[in-house]
This record gives sequence, structure tokens and C-alpha cells, in this order.
Amino acid sequence: MDKISLETSQHVLINYEPADIFQRLLAFLVDGIILLAYTFVVNFIWDGVTPQDFAWKSEYGWVMFLLVTIPVFLYYLVIETLWKGYTVGKKLVGIRVVKVDGSRPGLGDYLVRWFFRLFEVTLMAGSVAIITILLNGKGQRIGDIVAKTAVVKDKSKTKLSDTIFAEIEDDTEANFSSEIDLSDKDVGIIKEVLNARKTYDYNTWFVMVTKTRKAIEEKTGVVKPEMKSHEYLSAIIEDYNRLYDDKV
Repeated sequence: MDKISLETSQHVLINYEPADIFQRLLAFLVDGIILLAYTFVVNFIWDGVTPQDFAWKSEYGWVMFLLVTIPVFLYYLVIETLWKGYTVGKKLVGIRVVKVDGSRPGLGDYLVRWFFRLFEVTLMAGSVAIITILLNGKGQRIGDIVAKTAVVKDKSKTKLSDTIFAEIEDDTEANFSSEIDLSDKDVGIIKEVLNARKTYDYNTWFVMVTKTRKAIEEKTGVVKPEMKSHEYLSAIIEDYNRLYDDKV
């Protein structure tokens, strides 16, 4: 499948690898097992706490129906929205939902995906979704295309050097005198840009690093003109991790 390029808020393109069809099917299977287990448990508890009188069960059967149907019906919408693109299955497999423009998916995006899921997956037994994913080339089903989202491999499932964290020596001093006021997302972007050297030619990568440095300088007020851009960004990550370690 083709890689998906996401443009971050710093106007930097980052490549993500789309989740393949087998990963999505495995995540779907895991979520399905969870929903079946939930249904079984609710049925078991219902049978244990309600009278065995047939008339009573017939009259109040709608309660049982709602207890099972509503959570199952809304599972994907609620979990993906609250868990930032994950379901239990997606988290275990290592994939998640992202916006193709680099922004964070919102409730409206998840709602569109969920609405089209009813047709692509539920009513058509997944056949439409599978065919669309295979033909699309970017791992998107119809709901993803309309919502402008994609399911990608989660880069957090990787080694330390690929995350926002970096190993630092205990006895080293901070590179900058002022505290680095950045979010995990900011530092993650810096890390992605530095690692992009493996993907892009030097000139393209140099422009990315320079733009990112300028954005970080404006946000933090930390300016070190004597440092090269990649050295500056690496130092920012080191100080951020040192600050994180001190607060733990």
C-alpha cells in the first residue's frame, strides 16, 4: 500500500504506513470477541437476577434488549472518540484512526466513519469495506474516504529511539537555561522530523528541519543561532526528557 503523508501543524509532512487488511480484520475480530463476551455476560447476569416467570421476562424483555443493543451499536463510535482513534482491537494490533490532513479526528469524523460502517460492515458483512480497502491503495474504506481519515500503523509500538523519549546521561547539564515549555505532541513532531532523514533527500529534509526549528524557537523563545538546526532540535528533545525525568 502507498504511504500516507500527513501535514502537521508545523507544515511538516510525515509519512505513515496504512494498516493492511489483515491487521484491520484482526482488530475487528478482537473487538467482535469483546462484544460477544459482553453480550454473554449481560445475558448471564440478566438470567440470574430476574424472575423465571415467562410473562415477566416477556414484558420487560425490552430492558435486556437495550442493555445489549445500545453498547454494541455505539461501541466503535464511543471508544474511538474517547480513545483518540483506538478501539481495544486496534490498540492490541497496533493501528489507529488519523486524519489525512494531520489534524486530530473529531466527533464528526468518527460519526461519519461509524455511519458508513453500518452499511459497509454490518449490512454487507464487511464485503464492501474489504473491497474498498484493497482497491483504494491507502487502506481506506468508504467511511474513511468521506471523513478524510485513514487507519495507520501505530508508530508508538516501536523502540525508544522512535518515540519522543531519548536516553540521557544523569550527570549532564541542560543545554538551555530556560525551561522547555512544549507538549508531548510538539516533541513527537521534532522526533519525526529528525527521523525523516532516512526517508527524504537531504535538501528536502533540511527545509523540514529549518521550518521546525523556526516554529520551536517562536514557541519557546529559546534561540541558539550558533547551533545547527538538527543539533538544536536534538538538544530540545534532550532537555525535554531531562525535565520529564526530573518530574517523575
